[in-house]
Amino acid sequence: MTDSIELAELADQILDIAEDNYDRLSSIIDDLDDEVKNELLVSDFLHAFQVFYYYFRMDPSEIVIDRLMLQPASSLEKGVFIENFDIFELWFIIEDNNGIIYVSDGEKILKKFSGRKAYTEAVEYADSLEW
Repeated sequence: MTDSIELAELADQILDIAEDNYDRLSSIIDDLDDEVKNELLVSDFLHAFQVFYYYFRMDPSEIVIDRLMLQPASSLEKGVFIENFDIFELWFIIEDNNGIIYVSDGEKILKKFSGRKAYTEAVEYADSLEW
């Protein structure tokens, strides 16, 4: 486990190098030691959109970006609501060091998606559901 001061300093260095370029940020995170990377991706030193971009390498809708930018990455261990499709909800969560998008009906998880296309697949799935 990395000391929180060391992790904060590392995050500051990474963010300084990457500036506001999420591709550069993701590339730098890719090169980190797995243990440090996994700690950083659920820390208070990144916001949830930076982690979303790291896992999926895409820009979702503006409302999703705004919601994720307002949440620290540490909230991803429990999950962050990102979008509605009728009565269905999309959530972003980190499970077993993987970025997961899941679709819920508000009571239970209907389906989970992982991998680079997880968000797109989850949106298509939620959009196809009928209630």
